Parts: sequence; C-alpha cells; structure tokens
Amino acid sequence: MKTGGARRLTILFLCVLMLAPLSGCIKRETVPDTVAITPAVTTPSASAVPSLTPSATFPPAATLAPSPVITATPPLAEPMASPLQTPSPAPTASPKPTKRPQNGSDEEPLSGLVIGVDPGHQAHSDSDTEPVAPGSSTMKKKVSSGTRGVATGVYEYEVNLAVGLLLRDMLEQAGATVVMTHTKANVNISNIERAEIFNDNSVDLGVRLHCNGNTDHSVRGAFMLVPKSKSYPYYDDCVLAAKAILKAYGEETGLNTEKGITYRSDQTGFNWCTRPVTNIEMGHMTNADEDRLLTDADFQAKMARGIYNGIVAYFKEKAEG
Repeated sequence: MKTGGARRLTILFLCVLMLAPLSGCIKRETVPDTVAITPAVTTPSASAVPSLTPSATFPPAATLAPSPVITATPPLAEPMASPLQTPSPAPTASPKPTKRPQNGSDEEPLSGLVIGVDPGHQAHSDSDTEPVAPGSSTMKKKVSSGTRGVATGVYEYEVNLAVGLLLRDMLEQAGATVVMTHTKANVNISNIERAEIFNDNSVDLGVRLHCNGNTDHSVRGAFMLVPKSKSYPYYDDCVLAAKAILKAYGEETGLNTEKGITYRSDQTGFNWCTRPVTNIEMGHMTNADEDRLLTDADFQAKMARGIYNGIVAYFKEKAEG
C-alpha cells in the first residue's frame, strides 16, 4: 500500500511539474508582467481647437494663371510651298496654212500672195557691167549710184530703203509674204540679181522703188515705169498694177502724178524678170520742195501707205475682173 501511494504521489508531482510552466505561460499571456500602454491620441473637437481664421473676412485672392513653361523654340523650318494647282492647258492656236487662199479677207486682203519689194540702189554703186537683157550685147552698170537731194543732201538709196521697210511691214500685216531684195544699204546686189530674186520666189507682183532726178529742178511729181514690150510676160498685169499704184499714191501723198506711165525697154530689172513687175519713181529729189518731203519720216509713211493701197487695189481689181 505504501508503495502504491508513493508511486501516485510521485506521478502527481511530475504532473504538477509538467503543468506548472503551462500555467505560467497562460498567466503571462493573460496578464503580462509589464505592459507598455501608449495613451490614445485624442483629436480635440472642433470647439476645443481655436479657429485660425481671423475674424475679418478678406476677398479671395485672384487665382494667378500658372506661368507658361517657356521652352526653346526650335528653328522654323522653311515653309513648304503649297502645291500649285495644275493650270488648265491653254488652247493651241490652229496653225495658219503655209499657202493661204488667194482671195484675202478684210483683215488680211493680201493673204496667200507673195510680194517682192526692191528698194533701188545701195550704199555703194558697182561700176562693173552686165547685159541689159538675156542674150543682149548692150552692157550697163550692175548698180548705179542714183540721185541725191538738192536741199537735204540725202542719197536716193536712203529714201528708197526707208520706204521699202515701211511698205514691207504694211504688206505683212495684210497677210502677204514679202520678199525683200535687201534690208540694209551696205550690200552689193546687181539689177540682174534683184530680178532673179523675184523670179526664184515666184512673186505675184514685184515693186521697184526709186526717186528721180532731173537737170531741170522745177520738174516734180511721181510716175511709173513698166516694161515696154507687149510680149513681156504679164504685160497687162504690169500696166494694171502701175495704174492702181500711181492713183493711190497720188491720193495719199498729194504729189503730182500727171506724168503717168513711162514704158521702158532699157531697164535691166525688167528685162531679166519673168514675173509681174513695176517701178515707181516716188518723186524728184532734184526739186528742193519735193526733196524735203521725200526725206521726211512722216511723209515717207504716207508714201509707203499710198503704194500699199495701190497694191491692194490692184489685186482686188484683178480678182473682180
């Protein structure tokens, strides 16, 4: 019995020893020896905190716009050219025919025609000779010096060329193709060569321009020269053109034209020409009054206009007849 009781006491004691630490832990967990308690921070009530807003009420300050942030502006690129609109193509003018109809319009009464203009003489005469006609033994100077103004001292070739160039412009404006034997004075073209220029270009009419001289200084006025022989090709045309030109020339310039037409067989420019041709003596430079007129630029325009009017009248009459 004693032994059994001692054993129970021993087991009980061991149990107490085993439970003792557990009971201590439970005790410390339940009520720690030392607990650091942090006081709770109590937020005072609104009534307890004094107001920071002053009693005086101020208007709210204007709200300033935030200053813009300035950044470095990059260099401007060259502006691109705005694209150009493609223009509508301009209408292409219809080309004029190379050979225009013989019957001209009111605006171009000479369209389709070829007119030859030969301003007589040149800056330097040529004393070499040439046959006056094909197969002829009679020789003449290739180019004579012409006459000269008794009052002005102007040479004939100067007047002939000035009027010839004005006439050319008028004829071209009227639609004609103009063949000039020369357009400057410093040339050397013989009378045969001048006639051949008309032939080679098949002119519808060749007009030779001259002024006249006379030992009698009282003689004045304009007149025409045409080939003498009635067997000359286009003889009738030559005479018809001479009449039309002399009439219109007298009306435009007011110069005397009573001398009319002179028929010549000694003109190299006629004898070598195979086309309709005529020669106008536009006035007398050996008459002082007429010399001053023939060398005046304004009067030269009238001279050219008169010849032009006569050429137009000739082709009109020819077409109608």
